[in-house]
Amino acid sequence: AQARNFPTTLDAALDGHAIPPAVVSTLVETVRAGTAPLQRYAKLRKKLLGLDSYHLYDGSIPIYKTTTTYPYDDAKETVLQSMAPLGADYVAKYKKFLSGQQIDVYENEGKRSGAYVGGVYGVGPYMLLNHNDTQNALFTLAHEGGHAMHTILSYEKQPYVTSSYTIFVAEVASTTNERFLLNKLLESTKDPKERFLLLQHAVDSIVGTFYTQVLFADFELQAHKLVEQGKPVTAAVLNGIYLDLLKTYYGDAVTIDDAYKYTWSRIPHFFNSPYYVYQYATCFASSAKLFKDMTTGAPASRSAATARYLELLGSGGNDHPMAQLQKAGVDLSKRETVQAVVDQMQELVTQMELEAAKIR
Repeated sequence: AQARNFPTTLDAALDGHAIPPAVVSTLVETVRAGTAPLQRYAKLRKKLLGLDSYHLYDGSIPIYKTTTTYPYDDAKETVLQSMAPLGADYVAKYKKFLSGQQIDVYENEGKRSGAYVGGVYGVGPYMLLNHNDTQNALFTLAHEGGHAMHTILSYEKQPYVTSSYTIFVAEVASTTNERFLLNKLLESTKDPKERFLLLQHAVDSIVGTFYTQVLFADFELQAHKLVEQGKPVTAAVLNGIYLDLLKTYYGDAVTIDDAYKYTWSRIPHFFNSPYYVYQYATCFASSAKLFKDMTTGAPASRSAATARYLELLGSGGNDHPMAQLQKAGVDLSKRETVQAVVDQMQELVTQMELEAAKIR
């Protein structure tokens, strides 16, 4: 950064996609001031699990269990139905893709875990799943389907040279799909336990994709600033930064075990892709704003927002990502765009508390 006359390493990292550094600083500042819903969720889990103290590893303990399953054919139909607000054309293209031969659906010996979508221009996307009929698998289908549709629409509208979209917008379509699916399932589910589990899935997504990634970005900013100021960077110093962040974000809601101060050392993005993780959170904030615009207000307003969203998916990489999002109605330099996710988290935790009170 110094060799190329950038004022900071952050400026250097964001220059390629013309992203203002204020996007990252606003994100971190807003989330630091909005940790109350995160702490409230931890306290709710502690109460429902009947624990005297709550630790970060307790986040993996299920509160309720369900026997509901989502076989692949049923999951496909549910996901397609949930996308109806995006229009008949979107649903038809989505259905055609799901009915094709470019999806590896089930777990298999020697097959890698997880799920992802890879595109081949002129051919379309290929999707890898490991569908196992669980709620998580259902949402994964919707998530990866968002990537697939983003790719399909980009390939349709763009020449090869501008067909690839940036990481900065890559998770917008996937998380928007998940939000539409959540809405559909909540509308059709009356059982409080099932509703609680659906809400918990949404909250856990915000914790993992938004709060945790901003905490990581916060850590990166502090670590890089030490280097910029010529100060020593040792394992002990980095441990201290990370431990302070855990206490800042979780407050008194979680007992922070000393070993967690080493977490920074196992996050590959810090070493392989500096200033990458904040993009997960900005994508989540973007999709929250877009979903709200497409589902609230007057019909004409919702229709216009949907048209802008579909135009975004078809824009590939034809402009800088901030400009693409602004055309779609999202300005990530504004604090309220980020605050909307904090507010959404607060609302979801409130709904979880109400559903938990109904469960016997």
